[in-house]
Amino acid sequence: MKKNHCLIIFLILVLLLAACKPDQPSQDLKPITLNLTYIPNVQFAPYFVGIEKGFFAEVGLDVKLVYGNEADMIALVGAGKEQFMIASGEQILMARGQGLPVVSVANWYADYPVGVTAFKEANIKTAADLKGKSIGLPGLFGASYIGFEALARSANLSDSDYSLNSIGFTQVESLVTGQVDAVVVYIANEPIQLEARGYEVDVIKVADSVDLVGNCLVTNENSIAKESELVKAMSQAVIKSIRYTAENPEESFEICKKHVENLSTLSEEDLEIQRQVMLASIGIWQLEPLNHADQLQKWENMQSLLLELGLLQEKQDVEGAFSDAFDR
Repeated sequence: MKKNHCLIIFLILVLLLAACKPDQPSQDLKPITLNLTYIPNVQFAPYFVGIEKGFFAEVGLDVKLVYGNEADMIALVGAGKEQFMIASGEQILMARGQGLPVVSVANWYADYPVGVTAFKEANIKTAADLKGKSIGLPGLFGASYIGFEALARSANLSDSDYSLNSIGFTQVESLVTGQVDAVVVYIANEPIQLEARGYEVDVIKVADSVDLVGNCLVTNENSIAKESELVKAMSQAVIKSIRYTAENPEESFEICKKHVENLSTLSEEDLEIQRQVMLASIGIWQLEPLNHADQLQKWENMQSLLLELGLLQEKQDVEGAFSDAFDR
């Protein structure tokens, strides 16, 4: 009887230990670096959500986010030193023009996210109104510069019709202090901040004048050829993360607090501004896949602009710059 009693206790202990043992993953997760430009920001909410909700893990990926310079990162992806990044359409075409075989495999932004904003009293409401004005922008590079040039050309303006001023990422301060008449902005960011401070502004959106390729998930031709299942898994996880964030904005904003330094310590007023920035960003995301013809037109538009600006020396095979085999 005593032996049976001891055996029962032993079995109970075994069961308790088994219950306390953490669940083991059904498969080993593959470490993947996803390179993001700029710095941790609520505009990157889908990638924070994908990590915290386990959408990357569901497809066998352990994703680490890294931030840095877009041009440097796209060179690494093109050279096969990295596999995935987020990049804007112009960077992809310019990289391919330099022999770097980078490819967009999923759209993040439906609309090109750049525009020009000015105070209402400045009466700058269309691209044509930029004539004779001083315009501030981060510099003569990246999506801000490309977007501004697209706007200017849509109104048949040339470089002599306005003055461009490199102001770094100080658009709000530069406009408020009167250093420039207008600033080039991400339409889901600086206009929100200005309005929150009580300023009335007009925003001229690039997307209202020309349809260009915005931010995409980017890989390289070698990954597509040799690891197509990995590319598919990454693309699907990113798309799921984007859609979940759009459908669950409040939960997603709370998740951002784990990834954006000092976000949770902001005042209620500043925290609300950041929440509005995220909500405005959602409004320009690509939530459903584009058909091939529409995608092709956006890439053709981007190539024409880059050729006109001299940032692309010769025409590229734009069909090779993107693939729609992984986003649906």
